[in-house]
Amino acid sequence: MDSVLEQVIAGIGPLNLEKTGECYAKLSSLAVPQDGNLTYLAGRIAGVSDTLQPSLLKKAVVLFAADHAVDGGENKTKGMGSKAAALEIAAGKGHINKVAHQIGAGVLLLDMGLEQNIPESEGVQDLKVMHGSHFWAKGPAMTEDQMLDSMFSGLQIGENLADEHYNALGLGNIGERGLLTAFILTAAFFRDSMNDLPSHMKSQGKLEQLTALMDRLRLDAGDPLDLLRRAGSPDIAAMVGLILAAAHRRLLVVFDNAVTGAAVLLSRALCSQVDDYVIPSARYAEPVHQMQMKKMGLKAFFETGQDTDQGMGSVIGLSLLDAAVDMMNKELK
Repeated sequence: MDSVLEQVIAGIGPLNLEKTGECYAKLSSLAVPQDGNLTYLAGRIAGVSDTLQPSLLKKAVVLFAADHAVDGGENKTKGMGSKAAALEIAAGKGHINKVAHQIGAGVLLLDMGLEQNIPESEGVQDLKVMHGSHFWAKGPAMTEDQMLDSMFSGLQIGENLADEHYNALGLGNIGERGLLTAFILTAAFFRDSMNDLPSHMKSQGKLEQLTALMDRLRLDAGDPLDLLRRAGSPDIAAMVGLILAAAHRRLLVVFDNAVTGAAVLLSRALCSQVDDYVIPSARYAEPVHQMQMKKMGLKAFFETGQDTDQGMGSVIGLSLLDAAVDMMNKELK
């Protein structure tokens, strides 16, 4: 493992459990019943910030853009759809721009690996390491240099945001076929518990096929960096870097869908202490997302019938953090 990455991981400390417990005790003593989700979030905020009366959150939604499996045979649009979505956000006209603005969050778009190029502008950075990740069934999705470059870009962005006094980040993604990558990465974490996979993935020999595929590709969640190189993507690698940097600098990170969830799984595999700093948001009906939540033992804070990207679920999670801060400052005087 790279020495810089080792130093970041070594510097990730636990939240202040004493302050968390104090927060829970005071909230439970109040005569007015408290919302359970907000109480939980308040305790997490207290433990991370070391105070029962935190300052207002400075929030950002960080969107990681990359196309996946561009040489996998299903690439019909050649990245034009994700380019259009990215350009709309870059112009400030995306749905995510509007909802983020409503909660006072900035939006940062990072091109880690879109198949098509987009120009840099305010709030848009070109950090591209490749024009789409390779289809993992044909060989490694990335070279080691591409994987590390992406991860270190995420680390640097996280450090920069911490230096700018952000303390809550929402993850989002843009890109085609991201769910394909999220699935194979997530499945690797079930190697020792394949019977825990959803029933439709175990029927008609699918379990045997999946096991054989992972054996052939030598996918091992016990070596998260190698797994990321073999079956990941530059956007997910950069998310891992951001999550680690955020935990190192004691920032909260909200994630939503299966692509962002894959980054959380890998981050936790690199450093279990990351659990103290990551917060789920929505519960999706999508099976890969449900697999991830089961593996991590997490429960989402709200239900949604839609499977969204672009950080829409994370924005709602950030708004819940705002509500928890407001409750703390009103109730814990």
